[in-house]
Amino acid sequence: MKRTLCVLFVMGCAVNAFAQGKQPDSKEVTTVKTTVTTVASDVNLLGAESLTLNFVDAVPLKTNTIDLRLTGKWITANAPANRGHSHDDWIVAPTIVWGAYENLELSATVPTWVNDNDIPGQQDGNYDAYFGALWRFRDQEDYWPAMALGTTIRTPTGDHSNGVDAELRLSMTNEYDNGLRSHMNFFLSSVNTDNNENARHFQYGAVVGLDGPLCADGAVRWVLDYMWRISDSYGGGHMNMVEGNRHNMWRTNDSYGGGPMNMVEGGWQWQVADAHKLGMSIQAGLDHAENSTPNMGVALTYAYTIAN
Repeated sequence: MKRTLCVLFVMGCAVNAFAQGKQPDSKEVTTVKTTVTTVASDVNLLGAESLTLNFVDAVPLKTNTIDLRLTGKWITANAPANRGHSHDDWIVAPTIVWGAYENLELSATVPTWVNDNDIPGQQDGNYDAYFGALWRFRDQEDYWPAMALGTTIRTPTGDHSNGVDAELRLSMTNEYDNGLRSHMNFFLSSVNTDNNENARHFQYGAVVGLDGPLCADGAVRWVLDYMWRISDSYGGGHMNMVEGNRHNMWRTNDSYGGGPMNMVEGGWQWQVADAHKLGMSIQAGLDHAENSTPNMGVALTYAYTIAN
């Protein structure tokens, strides 16, 4: 009996020691897994709703968070790139973005052509207001990217403006363990204004893009994208390239034979501090088809974040 009790005691001690020896390994495995899966899931780029980029990522602003954004943009072309008869156009856009609910973002902006007053008879549509929403309806899972539906409504609040335009956009974002993200957008637009009498009533296009970290903590990220879209006017037209189609101001078309527009873009975004972001992009036209595509554009955006 004593021998049996001794054997059981020794076995119990061995099992206890084995279990205690395995426990730290289990915790270590969990810690390693958490570290590997820490990627850019909370990154919200200063995208198309802020005039900075041509695409929208599928990451809405965090709930109960407000971004106050101010964008300045310069566009140049061999022929009118926007609404006037100037080779260089300057646009300023104050934007407010609100994380209204979980996975739902609302926005409003008023892009303004600051050199427009020097162009007699060309003010139609300036100061129009745009209201947007972005709803993330699917999180990333297995091989499926995160998906969001966005819409933008143009209201005729500007000079001599009329009609209401609308856009529907599908955004897809896929994240990888190294912090890289890929994006794909498809958009459709309905145009119902005579600010440009030759405007296409149905427009469409697509954008593909990438962004990734430039430093270990991911505070600075690089961005690249390519956009293809149909011209905004029948027979061509003068594409303004403000937000790559989310905020179009329609002009009188005075060129014919133009085709679809092709644009490439590169830039960066810097999370300076918890409440401060900076973003910049440089856009270049690839086709210059009948004056539809601007030669070049540069955008700079500052965002101040208010979090409750």
